[in-house]
Amino acid sequence: MTGWDFDSKSKSNTKHNFTKFPVGITRIRIVDEEPFQRWTHWMPQFKRSINCPGKGCPICEIRKNQKANKEKETYSTTNRIAIQVLNRETGKLEIMEQGRTFFEDLRDIMEELHDNNKKLIDVDIKVKRRGEGKDDTSYHLDIDKEYPLTEEDKKLINDKINLSELFKPHDINKITRLLNGEKWEDVMYENNESNDDEVIEVS
Repeated sequence: MTGWDFDSKSKSNTKHNFTKFPVGITRIRIVDEEPFQRWTHWMPQFKRSINCPGKGCPICEIRKNQKANKEKETYSTTNRIAIQVLNRETGKLEIMEQGRTFFEDLRDIMEELHDNNKKLIDVDIKVKRRGEGKDDTSYHLDIDKEYPLTEEDKKLINDKINLSELFKPHDINKITRLLNGEKWEDVMYENNESNDDEVIEVS
């Protein structure tokens, strides 16, 4: 249940499909046992995020000092939660990143299913989105249909990836170099280290 514990302080290139929910209804099938959580820092000078390495993170240190001195915080911190799904609308295996409230609603459904000896992978989930703006968007989750995975579903699931590898913490030395003014491209793309690529922002 660790991945479903949203109070835990878990830390945290091939183009991957990320789930987008347009206004209206989208149906998904959860195919991971639990979500993967990480902490990210938004670096406004690059308009990109980095995955916090935890202990020794220079951005965390900057934030700590700014808070102690009652200064305006330069870098924000966000808890990001991801899980892999089959999107019934696109027919693709996708990575779904959403906020804590969304995943808490999903956990409620999981617990309801568990009471009936079922799992999330046994049912499609209907996600209804209302609103398009930052302040008026809301999601309602409900069980849609229960049916076995198809052979095509199973083929797609075979392509699941390790989210802890995709979202692995960035190197402390590289973060320090960025803070010292080096260019993102020079720091992150050296030696063709594609998994240090841009962290995708999901609204």
